[in-house]
Amino acid sequence: MTVQRSRILPSSRNAGFALVAAAVLTTAVLLGPRMLAVAGAGRLHGPDLSLFAAQPMVVQLHILAALGTVALGGLIFSMRKGRASHRTAGWIWVVLMATTAISSLFIVGINGDFWSLIHLLSGWVLIVLPIGVLAARRHRIDVHRKTMTGIFVGGSLVAGAFTFLPGRLMWRLVFG
Repeated sequence: MTVQRSRILPSSRNAGFALVAAAVLTTAVLLGPRMLAVAGAGRLHGPDLSLFAAQPMVVQLHILAALGTVALGGLIFSMRKGRASHRTAGWIWVVLMATTAISSLFIVGINGDFWSLIHLLSGWVLIVLPIGVLAARRHRIDVHRKTMTGIFVGGSLVAGAFTFLPGRLMWRLVFG
């Protein structure tokens, strides 16, 4: 018995790129003016590795895993879907995303010593990530594509953009 695999056409791949671009553009429009106003006081430089090294291990793990999800996620969007390379990269991305979400549960500080609203996103990722994996394994490609794209855009790009707000750690690492 042969299982028919759904092939994602180049036009749907372009739609994925358009979705990512729209999310980035929306974030830039919402945060851009404030960021630009404050950015004038900062200076762009290489990452402050001493500040990174001074962070607790869970924060370092969270940052590295999150950066990995952004980089690998962008690469996955450009790959042909359904091939072994896509599946291998996808599994690595899933592990990185789960690591990012789980490690965030141990990071507090925005709301004192309690979780903040951003932790709801971590919970959402931990619930939806297995749904996306299961959809791929059951060859429900449309569900898989929508789920993983949503996690990538919301959990990596948009949430990641908020980490660069003035005063936050990523702002200080790059602009401080």
